[in-house]
Amino acid sequence: MSGVFGILDPRVDAPLEAPLQRLGESLLHLPWQRYDASCDPGSGAGLGRVGLGIFNPEPQPRRSEDGALVAVMSGEFYETDSLRGALAADGVHLRDRSDVELALRLYQSRGERFVQELDGAFILAIWDGRRRCLVLANDRYGLYPTYLAWAGERFLFGPQVKPLLADPGVDSSLRDDALAEYFRFQHLLGHKTFFAGVHLLPPASTLVIEHGKPGYRLNSYWDMGQVALHQERLSFPEAVEEGSRLLLTALARRTKGLYKVGVFLSGGLDGRSILGTLPQDGRRVHTFTFGQPGCRDEVYARQIARVAGSEHHYYPYANGSWIQEFAGLHVRLTEGFHSWLHMHGIHILPDVRQFVDVNLSGMGDLIWFQSRFTPRHLVKAPDDLAFNTQLFELYSQKYTWPGITYAEERYIYSDQYASRLPGLAFDSFMAELKPYVGLPYPQRAAAFNLLNHYNRYLGYSVVFGRAFIEYRLPYFDLDLLSFCYGLPFELGEERRLQKAIISQKMPSLALVPYTDDELPVTDRGKARTRAFFIKKIKSGLNRYVLPLFPAGPSLYADYESWLRKDLRHWAEDLLFNEQTLARGIFRPEALRSLWQRHLSGQEEWVIGKIASIISFEMAMRVFG
Repeated sequence: MSGVFGILDPRVDAPLEAPLQRLGESLLHLPWQRYDASCDPGSGAGLGRVGLGIFNPEPQPRRSEDGALVAVMSGEFYETDSLRGALAADGVHLRDRSDVELALRLYQSRGERFVQELDGAFILAIWDGRRRCLVLANDRYGLYPTYLAWAGERFLFGPQVKPLLADPGVDSSLRDDALAEYFRFQHLLGHKTFFAGVHLLPPASTLVIEHGKPGYRLNSYWDMGQVALHQERLSFPEAVEEGSRLLLTALARRTKGLYKVGVFLSGGLDGRSILGTLPQDGRRVHTFTFGQPGCRDEVYARQIARVAGSEHHYYPYANGSWIQEFAGLHVRLTEGFHSWLHMHGIHILPDVRQFVDVNLSGMGDLIWFQSRFTPRHLVKAPDDLAFNTQLFELYSQKYTWPGITYAEERYIYSDQYASRLPGLAFDSFMAELKPYVGLPYPQRAAAFNLLNHYNRYLGYSVVFGRAFIEYRLPYFDLDLLSFCYGLPFELGEERRLQKAIISQKMPSLALVPYTDDELPVTDRGKARTRAFFIKKIKSGLNRYVLPLFPAGPSLYADYESWLRKDLRHWAEDLLFNEQTLARGIFRPEALRSLWQRHLSGQEEWVIGKIASIISFEMAMRVFG
């Protein structure tokens, strides 16, 4: 968890040093995290940043020579040489090569539009003493979540919600629409939090507060609607060549610097694509896999690592005890916005940080069209009514373990909430979808998912990961993402393009089977056909003769069984504790019914309905 934080108080003589220090200290969850903070007497403004000290390790805040400009940032910029050259040509002197110095000078030269010229993963804050205004700006995808709150006329911001709620002036009442979304989708949508008085800074935003004036100006400098769509005449071979080139460029941008790098591997496509595209610069690359012994991810990841020549580390799941051990830290880092059911990998991060500084993450794979996120019946929907209802169903029941259904929504809530929450998740979903209605269906789904499925769900794996190591995300490269986003659906459907890039540009890795179908990724017909028939023969022998080829577990984890056994007492305490029931949100008999359905083992995926309730209760206890 990394980011920037600060306070802006209209009372210029308000004592800010102590509250700013408390804010910074409350963001430290592990001994290797650190923060910098400073406030200038008489300004009414205090800024700080929290992180690991890997990217931009120079002390912050950074000040201009006259002290009028003060800047802090987390993250990094890419491809800055041309920007630095342009500033030098304008007579601007850069005191060093740090990104925060570049941001400060670029703002000094260009004003509020400066952020449009930056490419990277970042969040930054600048106090402009001349204009007496605060400027917050983030990258195009909001890769460093930053929360905003008003406490009367005082403005607060930071990478976590709880420190902002510590100010009694912040409205901490729960939002009905947030509750309805969370138990339907297991995460929130848009820019909301659980609390009425705290919101998430939207991606690609510049926020400006002028001292003494109410509210703020929020400007968006980019959105997916600005990305050009490719002409239908683009051939598939041309798309493979261009996609491969852009992936190579994205990795080159994200392997600069003398950092120790690693890749998390499974039997999927994203990690192997990164590993197979890494520049051969002599660095030792570490790869990491976790899961049940013998599962597909463990077996195929080991093969991928062997072919690629990486130094591989495997961490077996013996049982589910690691969940109870790390759930407390996970909820402190992600504050309930990410279910414990999705915190896989957190238990290995203390060891991973001994080997690498930076994880080259496969997160962001939503750019590749695939049936799970962009099925044909969605992107070929006959009209908006069909598209909207199908996308809602995907969010509620398909993108992860299914959440509560419409029928369950009618009986699970107490009388106090039963009249307010049912149906609200759908209404809120439609409201969040409205800004995207002008886009074609494939791009509409991709753009909506980028904010609502990545930022508000998958991306929190990066949030908790950044408490241990830094993350770079090649699939969020602007050129690569724009290219893939603009492709005709047919060229990318079912990850066709990504598979072809692997097959043609890294053929040895393509021979390792893919988790989803247990067949090689290669587009060489004979190799894939041979593997298919071998698989069928083994299956037939196992079924009709003898189990000569015993199969390992298909999944890397067995959360459902663990929750029935290893985690049962932990879960029951959270579900039925007096503290939980006293919140008055759920009917106790409805909770017990859900729990008994899960314990019976007769239904698959009841765990998704239960996990969000457990995560919410843990979060509420953290918030106090």
